[in-house]
Amino acid sequence: MQSFEKTIKKIGQFTYFFADMDTIFMDKDSTIIWEYGHNQLPETLHPYVKKMRKQLNQERRNDDDNVLFHTNELRTYYMSAKLHNEEKDFLGILIVGPFLFEKPSPQLVQNVLFENKLPISLRHTMTQYYLSLPLISEYKVDMIAEFLAFHTTNMDKLNNYQPKFAKAANMFQNKFEVIPAPLQEHQEISVGAIEKRYSLQNELMSAVEHGDIVKAEKLLNEDMPLVEKIPNRIPNDPLRSEKNLAFTFNTSLRIAVEKGGLHPLYIHSISEKFAIQIEKTTSIQQLDDLQNVMIREYCEAVRKYSLKNYSFLIRKAIEYIRFHLEQDLSLETICTAIHSSTYELSRKFKKETGQTLTDYINALRINEALYAMENRNLSITDIAYMVGFNDVNYFTKVFKKLKGMTPSSYRKQL
Repeated sequence: MQSFEKTIKKIGQFTYFFADMDTIFMDKDSTIIWEYGHNQLPETLHPYVKKMRKQLNQERRNDDDNVLFHTNELRTYYMSAKLHNEEKDFLGILIVGPFLFEKPSPQLVQNVLFENKLPISLRHTMTQYYLSLPLISEYKVDMIAEFLAFHTTNMDKLNNYQPKFAKAANMFQNKFEVIPAPLQEHQEISVGAIEKRYSLQNELMSAVEHGDIVKAEKLLNEDMPLVEKIPNRIPNDPLRSEKNLAFTFNTSLRIAVEKGGLHPLYIHSISEKFAIQIEKTTSIQQLDDLQNVMIREYCEAVRKYSLKNYSFLIRKAIEYIRFHLEQDLSLETICTAIHSSTYELSRKFKKETGQTLTDYINALRINEALYAMENRNLSITDIAYMVGFNDVNYFTKVFKKLKGMTPSSYRKQL
């Protein structure tokens, strides 16, 4: 193993840069030796991926294939390449992925949650995770597989390969004039332009804090481009410079939505997804388009999930309800979790939300049920239990009260 250590590491690095996907090397004892990648796996999903990796390592010991394609309970895809020395001793595997072949749909998330008995409260986090994964064609997968197969089956040659690099001599200097690269001079920017830009940025963050999509998009696309632009901080690498600014923009948006009353769990899942997408962009136009998407999604999150206008006690109660929607949510259970008396919580909840605790919980559960209704793979009973109703008859009763029809009738209209 030691004699091939550098070669395996080099193949892993080559694969990561060629595929632009997470790449790990796991030795014969299922220990991860090297890991390269962008994607941050939600904590809840760690056991699934850990189990999958260990199974792959065990299964690949005795097969004769160079590269195999895999999927798991999360319906994400991987490919693995087997590594061995000249004596055919098993050294471990390279795993590339996860990736997807199709854009993730709401039905995909619902199916994964249901099949793996994961809480419905993970829907938002799971959706953001799937949206952060590479979406690639079968052609590209075949190219990556061929790349892997070639390098892993030629490890003995690569182990002794010493490339030679040198600068080519200019053989045509007498025939052609060599034009030097233009020097990027530092451009001065006026104090007024700096003040105006910061003022507009503050207005933009305020708009995002309040979930005002129209105002935020106007500021980003119409007002700010009129202000003199700050020079690139990395003059000879404009894309890297713009990426750094986009990361800063993403951080500013995080702070804005936190002020807007968004829970850190929602903020983290959105910002992680955009951090990955920023790094993967290959042009300034892609970055410009992505920033518009960021504005809309952060604003929509504030409009949908903000608890800014509630007292601390009611914010804690609503957060607990949202993250435990499929569990027992009796008044006593919630009060114990947030350290409140039943009398105080009932009184304040009704006063601040205009609803009783039971009515609020039922409305949230029915809204989640509506989201799942489009998925024909889930029965009405499945959906009822998935969103926290232990009695399908009670679910039907509440659904009809809030929507004016039974769940079956609603589904027929879809």
